[in-house]
Amino acid sequence: MHIAFYTDSNGGSPQNTEIFNALNEAVDERSIKDASLFYNYVEFSPVSNRFGMFNSADMWSFTGNLIATTMENTIAAARIVNKFKLSYLYSEQDKERFGVLELFRLARSVPVIVTGEEDSDEVFRLTGVEPLKIKELSIDEIKKVLS
Repeated sequence: MHIAFYTDSNGGSPQNTEIFNALNEAVDERSIKDASLFYNYVEFSPVSNRFGMFNSADMWSFTGNLIATTMENTIAAARIVNKFKLSYLYSEQDKERFGVLELFRLARSVPVIVTGEEDSDEVFRLTGVEPLKIKELSIDEIKKVLS
């Protein structure tokens, strides 16, 4: 399985660090065939990465499962004509920044992944769409819901 994340930057934010550690663990365990990260902006990353990191301009050549971490990135990725399977990793901050209507639209066009029961209930209440639930941000959990 090919899995990639699409983030705003390759910097060491708390969410990015969690993603980097999950990808590193999956690479070390060889539980996925390929792991990548696509980003918009270059920043310092304190985590040593053992997976491919690419500017978002290179996303057109990716095939596999692509998980965008913001609504804005999900919308941008949806405009790319390619063979990847797009998902959105729900963020409470995105809902506040972009609004409920954008979340409603996204939930009807791509699968929404949530990392907790509270987020799951919130997404379902606002959109009427049952999100894909994972217990923690790990590649094994993601593989289960995307299979």
